[in-house]
Amino acid sequence: MKESQPTKIFLIRHGQSEWNGTKRISGQLDPPLSKKGMKQARTLEKAIRSEKLSAIYASTLQRSIETARPTAEHHRISIQKKEAFMEIHLGILQGRFRDQRDPEAQRLWIARSADRLTYRIPGGETFSELEQRVAPCVNEILQKEAGGVVLIVGHRNTNRAILGVLMRWLPDSVVGLKLSGKYLYEITLGDDPSIKTISLDENIKYDGFKV
Repeated sequence: MKESQPTKIFLIRHGQSEWNGTKRISGQLDPPLSKKGMKQARTLEKAIRSEKLSAIYASTLQRSIETARPTAEHHRISIQKKEAFMEIHLGILQGRFRDQRDPEAQRLWIARSADRLTYRIPGGETFSELEQRVAPCVNEILQKEAGGVVLIVGHRNTNRAILGVLMRWLPDSVVGLKLSGKYLYEITLGDDPSIKTISLDENIKYDGFKV
């Protein structure tokens, strides 16, 4: 790595898990990737195959690790697992359905959706608390990997917080971002950080940020 070069971060949400799309809340529970999710992981590997990655980071949850694995195997880089990058803890909602099958869970989910920044699900954490555990980990990686090219595979809420640190965006501007696993974000750091969006479905790179 050459510290004179700008650090480049590739950031993506994990592929589809077996619970995604069923309206079942994962939080810090650990469902595996679905068949579609495994395909998305292979698509990610192809999208950055030509990049000279210096490090790969994932959360300790298997859907994040499984998404990173094809890329790690191709580049022969170990996956560094970070507990700080686990999804937000959603307390008593974890494992429950957020629709009419569970009226209490549905009510709590709607209440959280109205105040994503400070609302706390009983037994869970707020987005502000999530940021407090994510930010030091991001800064540690930036110091360690200065001048390198890094892949981070996180989760929807975790990635919101990571983007906030990397792009210097305020919490109230990132907490509602609708981040999708179909987009890979390429962030080039420096005095004025820049971001590009890569559509894994269409193999198109866009200047700027898309959700």
